[in-house]
Amino acid sequence: MALWLVRAGRQGQLEHSFLDDERIYLNWGGIDADLSQFKSREEVKDLLRARLPDAADGKIVNGAGQIWAFVSKMQTGDWVVLPSKMKPAIHVGEIVGGYKFEPSANRPGQFRKVQWIETDIPRSNFDQELLYSFGAFMTVCQISRNDVEARVRADDLIDELLRLYGELDEDIRAEIPLKRTWALTLTDSED
Repeated sequence: MALWLVRAGRQGQLEHSFLDDERIYLNWGGIDADLSQFKSREEVKDLLRARLPDAADGKIVNGAGQIWAFVSKMQTGDWVVLPSKMKPAIHVGEIVGGYKFEPSANRPGQFRKVQWIETDIPRSNFDQELLYSFGAFMTVCQISRNDVEARVRADDLIDELLRLYGELDEDIRAEIPLKRTWALTLTDSED
């Protein structure tokens, strides 16, 4: 299991689509091809060189690495963090589907289905070291520094949320969405 950082565009322009569609989109370089047919990172580099003939080699290598990670390295069950550009918040989700390509005029065609565990977690709930990890400048990257994956998964707030929610009667869980429970838990834990 891995923890991935994804971004919803330079200005966060796709953030609402990521959240509303329950997907993470590959929005690097405007690539409109089904990348599931590619067998290696080198093939992705060749595609980028053909599509971006004036790009520096460093940009090609960097882009190919991010694209290859999105297409081939991310796995169902991995977690993603999406730092918001709209507000001081972090969204956390679990990848629940493999790479898909569906051409669209409105959104990038490459995506993975995500179940958002929670959205709008205040940045202040994460220690500075985690925020530094979430601040990587790439669009897609695996976060592994300082055991960040285990720390996010083991975060007391998430564990407590899941424990408390699981203890509720089924009728109550049906009436109180998980997001509302999260907000109540955060309020209680900040006192």
